[in-house]
Amino acid sequence: MGGLAAGARQGRREEKVRMSAKHKFIASVALLFLFPFLLLSRHFIYGEKEIQQRDTVSYLELRTATAASLISDVLNLNYSLNRLAGPAVPAGAQAVKKELAERVKQNPFVYSELALLSASGAELARFSAYKEPGERLDYSKSDVFLAAKKTSAPAGAVEYGEYTPPALVLAEPLYRNGAPAYYAAGRLSLGYLGEVVRTMGRNSYGSFGLVDMGGQVIADSQSMSIVRPGLKAPPEVLRMISAAAGRESSGFSGEAVFRGRTLLAAVANVPGSMWWVYEIVDQSRLPARTGSLWAWRVVLSGVGLILAFSVIAWMLARRWLAGGGEGVPRP
Repeated sequence: MGGLAAGARQGRREEKVRMSAKHKFIASVALLFLFPFLLLSRHFIYGEKEIQQRDTVSYLELRTATAASLISDVLNLNYSLNRLAGPAVPAGAQAVKKELAERVKQNPFVYSELALLSASGAELARFSAYKEPGERLDYSKSDVFLAAKKTSAPAGAVEYGEYTPPALVLAEPLYRNGAPAYYAAGRLSLGYLGEVVRTMGRNSYGSFGLVDMGGQVIADSQSMSIVRPGLKAPPEVLRMISAAAGRESSGFSGEAVFRGRTLLAAVANVPGSMWWVYEIVDQSRLPARTGSLWAWRVVLSGVGLILAFSVIAWMLARRWLAGGGEGVPRP
């Protein structure tokens, strides 16, 4: 009986030794192949992320450039006083007054107030969409008129109200026989332009907006400019605008790290103005691309195959190297 017990114990010890050898062999083979595979996979995954980042920045560039062009068209169509009154200038002041009055009547939501000024800045006529004009005003010392007179080009500034959409205060020379005969001035609501910006930014994964030359947000996709009139654009956007202006470029894009977050942004100048369109996105909020999921599936599949092949290698080693094959003596 004692011999049988001793034999059983010896058999269990040998079985433990074989199992330990099996696990060591499988682990060694797996680690031998997993280390280089995971090292290469790391470069593969990060390379795919870099491609996604570059693609996203290029997409933001395209969106902002397209939006800047569309906003420029809207400004030229609806916010150009010279376009409104220009055809009537050769006929004289009365024709211009009639044209401006008709414009206010047709579209009071944009043309809150329009005025015709003399070459010196004295008010010749004023038309208001919501109230009767009071006494005539002298625009000769206003900053907008002085800038338009000095540059012989349109000049304007954005005003922000607490309970009303931003308004564009504008002055433009009206030419007759090659010289400014009159000046058109007006207060134009930017509410319509704000709706255009919010519509274009509806599909943004971050913030999409329009800023004036002072960096204040005229309109944005998150409607923060409505809640906080005169809100400044994000610092990263302002830095990109400054960099683009310094290079005399119409656009700029890239990434910025802010409080441990990677932000992707692009800015584009609105042609014919000093306004800028911007879009900024937190990289962590971007939806997972099909390519990213595919890359992870490849890596996980590779890990699974290596583990499976390690077990198969053990089985083949037992069969071929432990005497299971022909011509190989058993130890």
